[in-house]
Amino acid sequence: MAVAQVPRNFKLLAELEKGEKGMGAGACSYGLEDPEDIFMTHWTGTIWGPPHGQHENRIYELKMECGPNYPREPPLIHFVSQINLPGVNQTDGKVDRNAVAVLRDWTRIANELAKNPRPKEDPLSLEAALIAIRKYMEEHKKLPQPPEGSKYAMYKLARSWDGFALYKALIRQGLRVPLPDDITTGLGPVNPIRSLIRNGFRRNRKDTSLRLVNSALANGYKYLALLSAAQTTTTPEHASVLTFLRENQVRVLAVKAKIAADIAARECSKPGPDLIPLLTRVPKAPGDHGPPEYVATNRPRPLAELKGGIRKVPTLDDSQAFPFLRLGKPQSPVLSRMIRQTTRRAAARTLKLIELQKKGTLNAGREDQWDKLVDKLRRAHDPHPDTSDETEETAGGHPPPGGPADTFVAPLTTEIKRLAAKLNTARNDQVARGQAMWKIVEQEQELARKEAKKRKEKLRKQKRDERRRSEVGSLLTEMVREAKIQGGMDLAGDLEKLSLSAKSTVKREKKPEADQFDKYHW
Repeated sequence: MAVAQVPRNFKLLAELEKGEKGMGAGACSYGLEDPEDIFMTHWTGTIWGPPHGQHENRIYELKMECGPNYPREPPLIHFVSQINLPGVNQTDGKVDRNAVAVLRDWTRIANELAKNPRPKEDPLSLEAALIAIRKYMEEHKKLPQPPEGSKYAMYKLARSWDGFALYKALIRQGLRVPLPDDITTGLGPVNPIRSLIRNGFRRNRKDTSLRLVNSALANGYKYLALLSAAQTTTTPEHASVLTFLRENQVRVLAVKAKIAADIAARECSKPGPDLIPLLTRVPKAPGDHGPPEYVATNRPRPLAELKGGIRKVPTLDDSQAFPFLRLGKPQSPVLSRMIRQTTRRAAARTLKLIELQKKGTLNAGREDQWDKLVDKLRRAHDPHPDTSDETEETAGGHPPPGGPADTFVAPLTTEIKRLAAKLNTARNDQVARGQAMWKIVEQEQELARKEAKKRKEKLRKQKRDERRRSEVGSLLTEMVREAKIQGGMDLAGDLEKLSLSAKSTVKREKKPEADQFDKYHW
C-alpha cells in the first residue's frame, strides 16, 4: 500500500516559514535566494563557525538547490565562502554527499519516513543538512583555513558580471530619459541619472554578502523597468523621476555649500609661495638613467638663526615608506598634508595594480578567448575566408586585427607595466630622499656635538675666572683685616673698597652665568 507524501511545495513553504521566523537552530539560517522564485529551487544559507577552532567567529555562506524530487532526493549544497574541509571541492565549493551523514543516508531515511510519515522532528530538511555540515566542520576544526571573507572564484566572477551587465543597462536606459535643462545642468555637465547610478555602484561595490548582492540586483532591475517606462514624458514614472532628481539636486547643493563653508573655516595647510623646500633635486646629465639624487637646500642652519641658542637635532621618521624629518612638535600642517596626499596616491596605485593583476588579467583573457571562438565560428561558416590580414601588416606598419596588439590582454599588460614603473620610480625617489635626509641628520648631530663642546669649555672657563676672582676678594679681605690691626686706617679703607669692588664684580657676573648654565644644562 503506497503511503501519501507531503508535496514538495508544501514542505518547502513550511521550511521557508520556519527559516524566516527564526524558529530553527541559532547557529544556522537559511532563506530563498530570490523572494520571487515561485518554484523555491535556489536557497541561501549561513553557518556560524564552531567555537574553539579555526572556524571560530567566522560566518560561512552556502548555496542550496532543491531539485524537483526534493525531499526524496537530497539538495545540492555548495560553499560560497572558501573553506578547507574534506569532501568540499576546492574549485566550486560543492559538498560531497558521502562526506556528510545526513546527505549520505538521505534516501534510506526517506524510505523510512514513507512508512512513518509523522516523526517528532523532520530529519530531512535544509536546516538538518546545515546542522550536519556544521557538526562535520567541528570534527575538522583544527585544519588551517583560507583568509576570512574569501570566496570561490566562480561566485565572485558571476556576481561581478551580473552587476556589470546591470550597470550598463541602467546607464543606457537612464540616458534615454528626457530631462529639462534645469535638471540636466543643475549639478554640472554630467547627466544626473548617470551620476546617481555610478555613485550607487561605487558605494556598494565592496558588498560580498549574497543577501545584500541579491537584494541589490533585484532593486536594480526594478529601477531598470522604471527608467524604461520613464522614457515617455506623459507617464507617471517620468514625473516621479523628475521629482526625485529635483529633490536630490537641492540636497546635493546644500551638502556642497556646507562642505565649502567648512573648508573656508578650516586652516589652510597648502604650502605658501615663500616656502623653501627642504631638499633640492640634483639635475642629471643627458642619458643618465641612474637613481635620483637630492641635496639639502638650507640645512643645517647656523646657530645664530636658531631660537634659544640650542640646536635641536631632527629625527628621521617615515609613514608608509614616505620619509620625512620631524623637526619638532606640533607637526607642521604642511608636512601632514604632504604625507597624507603622498600615501593616499601610493595606496591607490598599489590597489589598482593588484586589481588589474588579479581580476583584470582573468577577465581580459576570457574576452580574448571569446573573440577567438567567435572568429573560429565565423571562419567555419564563411566559405571564402579572407586571410590577407593574417599574413600582411596594415598600412603604417601596425599589426593586423587579431594580432598580439589587437587583444584585451595587450593594453592591460601595458597599463600594468606603466603602474609598476611608476611605483618603482616613486620608491627610488623616496629612497633618495631618505638618504639625503639622513645626511642632514648626521650633519646636525655633528654640529650639535661641536656646539655642546664649546658650551662646556665656555662654562668651564667662566667657573675658573669666577674662582680666581673669589680668591682675589678673599685675599684683599684678609689684607684689610691685618691693616686695621696694625693701625693703617687709610690703607685699610682703600683695601676694603677694592675688596667690595671685586666681590660685587663676582656677584654681578655670577648670576647670568648661573642662569645660562641652568638654561643650557643637559
